[in-house]
Amino acid sequence: MPRALLLAAFAVLAQPALAKEITLHHAFGETRVDPDKVKRIVSVGYHEQDFLYALGIAPVGVHDWFGEHPFATGPWAEEARQAVGATPDVQKGFEIDVEWAWGMEPDLILATYAPMDPQTYAQLSEIAPVVGPPAEFPLWGAPWDAELRLIAQATGREAKAEEVIDRIGAKIGAAVAAHPQFRGLSGTAAYFNNGQIVGYRSLDGANRLLTSFGVQTPPEFDKLVGDTDRFQVSPERFDLFDLDVILWLVEAPTRQAIEALPAWRNTRAAREGRAIWASPDMMGAMAFQSPLSIEWALEPLTRLLAAASDGDPATPAEQTP
Repeated sequence: MPRALLLAAFAVLAQPALAKEITLHHAFGETRVDPDKVKRIVSVGYHEQDFLYALGIAPVGVHDWFGEHPFATGPWAEEARQAVGATPDVQKGFEIDVEWAWGMEPDLILATYAPMDPQTYAQLSEIAPVVGPPAEFPLWGAPWDAELRLIAQATGREAKAEEVIDRIGAKIGAAVAAHPQFRGLSGTAAYFNNGQIVGYRSLDGANRLLTSFGVQTPPEFDKLVGDTDRFQVSPERFDLFDLDVILWLVEAPTRQAIEALPAWRNTRAAREGRAIWASPDMMGAMAFQSPLSIEWALEPLTRLLAAASDGDPATPAEQTP
């Protein structure tokens, strides 16, 4: 080999391997990340730890939302957390603690379901690459599978994500096939706070899950929500929630307050036992709307939907703690 070609060959061999960086598009812009180099992940959002556990990844830091569970892990995700040996540091408080995130020394920050604004995004980006919510959906409105795919891209776990999505999809499909009476029902998740009924848009996670069973959120709800993700009405408007099924996400004292209201007792939903009264763990799972919480909730939710939709008040549609 001529000396010039030999030197050129050595020069090529001596060059470091090119980074396998990819560009992720999200609601706050674009982020470059090399999935092979991601080792220390911090989740500053409310439920991203569940997505990581579903992908077989142990984060070093997570953000606690509610429930006071050890390691901010609900019962639906505890087995998966233990399986990856995760014992993450936990940030308390509603807002993102940028200083805490910096102290975790992450090489990737997940904020796909987080109370993040452009200023906080810029601050976090000074620490490590940040992945925000999926770009093609409203804030807080991305379906769980889109979020899982985005996180999987950032961590090089695309095949695992599709396996999880296919498994959950098959379970939902089996439940629907076994209960054809669900298709075409009207229904919604609802909350009650400070004497007001709280309704949610069709893109809400719990309502989206009900839709996958064939239970449709009334179109009027999206109009009432407007540019937000929920609306409030007085108990005089229980007629809006007098549907084939209603999934109440309330604690026991609030349930008692609702059942004491004449406006509620006069609804068809109340007379025919069409209300589902979720247990605290079911409430948490419906709020998290993660792969693990959804999979955990499928079996009891199927039973509760069947009991509520039969129109027989003697069939209990409630889940004990």
